[in-house]
Amino acid sequence: MNTRTAWTLACLASTLLVACATNHSNGTSMPGKVTPQMRSGSTELRTYQLLDWIAPDDRTLLVNSLDRSLFRASFKGQCTGLRLVDTLAFIVQTPPQIEKYQGVVLPNGTRCVFTSITRLETAPARGKGANAPESL
Repeated sequence: MNTRTAWTLACLASTLLVACATNHSNGTSMPGKVTPQMRSGSTELRTYQLLDWIAPDDRTLLVNSLDRSLFRASFKGQCTGLRLVDTLAFIVQTPPQIEKYQGVVLPNGTRCVFTSITRLETAPARGKGANAPESL
């Protein structure tokens, strides 16, 4: 084997080793901090501007914020198992703003990405004894 071939093979081998040792992203990682797993209504949720959450199905997450605003988060696809879990971790930005949350992580490690987070309009609560609307 001549010197030039040996030199080429050595460079190729070192390039391959560096490529193998480099951490490659598979496209599913998201920037942002992953919170600890938290139960709905837990005091830890307040750190992230949340009061509680509920998942009526595997495609929707309803979140109540500290200021009593209600949000509906929708996912890119079905977040299998979401409606069955009792804890969630949120993928958040700093400082925490619910509208900018990126998704959730289930206890088994499944990441579910939000496609949208929408603030829901809620009607003001009627007080006791409030008059019924007049009929026309």
